[in-house]
Amino acid sequence: MASGPTRIDPEERISMSSSAPSVNPTTTIPALRAYTIFLGLTVFFIVVQALTAGEFITDGLADDARQTWTDVHGFVAYPVMVFALVAAVIAFARLKAPRSLVVASAALFVGCVAQWLLGHAITTLGMDWVVPIHVVVAFVIYGLAIWLSVRSAMLRRNTTR
Repeated sequence: MASGPTRIDPEERISMSSSAPSVNPTTTIPALRAYTIFLGLTVFFIVVQALTAGEFITDGLADDARQTWTDVHGFVAYPVMVFALVAAVIAFARLKAPRSLVVASAALFVGCVAQWLLGHAITTLGMDWVVPIHVVVAFVIYGLAIWLSVRSAMLRRNTTR
């Protein structure tokens, strides 16, 4: 028996060290395309949420303008939740994606619903002490959405090879 280090084929070493998600052979390009479209729409509306939040927290804004921006911010939460739900369902039912992508997609949807509930606690119930929690959860959702976008792009790149 040789007691030296085990040799690894260079091709195998590259695939082992790659952080790209593994591709299930049953992953279909149309399902992956649908997932990335709905995830992209989710990310777009998350960015719109951030922009509208910046409008109504500005000092010196008239009350009616502040209320308008608050209403817009609340309204935009609905497409965020709907598109996140559709992306999570596609990831679970049709994508055959790595488990981490499916779990993260579900977590994004749950986080968006929790964020919506926190927003309603602030506006409807007047629980202003929830604002810092709402902001922190927004950053977590933002980060998770970006991570999912990068991972799905890597998966799509690996699938189309």
